Amino acid sequence: MEIKHIQDHLMSVEEGYVRCFLIEGESAALVIDGGVEAGLREMVEKQTSKPLTFLLTHSDPDHTAACGEFEEILVHPAEMARLAQKRKTQSRFIAVQEGDRLDFEPYHFEVVLIPGHTPGSIALWEKEKRFLISGDSVTNATTFMFGEGRNLRAYLYSLRKLAAIADQLDVIYGSHGPVEVPPSRIGELIALGEQVERGEIQGVPAERFAGDIQEYRSEDAAIYYPAQDKE
Repeated sequence: MEIKHIQDHLMSVEEGYVRCFLIEGESAALVIDGGVEAGLREMVEKQTSKPLTFLLTHSDPDHTAACGEFEEILVHPAEMARLAQKRKTQSRFIAVQEGDRLDFEPYHFEVVLIPGHTPGSIALWEKEKRFLISGDSVTNATTFMFGEGRNLRAYLYSLRKLAAIADQLDVIYGSHGPVEVPPSRIGELIALGEQVERGEIQGVPAERFAGDIQEYRSEDAAIYYPAQDKE
């Protein structure tokens, strides 16, 4: 586990193939996602002594290992049942909704609901500083679009929603792959997803998964999705 500075007061916590984020505001700090390793809170408290708020972009297991280390978890209501099932924790869930503001001066985030990867996936949009923290929905890695809670049609809806603000973004910070994602990735994922939805692109069997999961790839975007002729 390693903390890296991205910009002033904004850090990533690198855990190999996944990362969390830390925003150190003037009077409080925001921790985004809980990774796969125990000890996130201890690591963060070596970086800052300010009161901590803990938020999940979604409830996949590789984002939730640290949930039991925080008394409260900010999460979209559509993720709560799944989170309670996957992670047995006494932490209290606090609902965040589309349009909510999270102020950690000098950062001011707006919650954007982007279902598809999971039903309650959210992104955090910093309008003034022109960046988005996107969870797993827009990254430099292959997006998982198979299994419980995944919905390609909803994902495409959410990507089109993000495309409407792409000209207001200089960079996206994703949870997998290299941290800086170009806003153009949104359009690339839309084009790829539409091809998959229409059955116009050939996938390659993904050896890492048992069953009929394939990787569908364009030049710069990729998703894992069930084989089209096996649905």
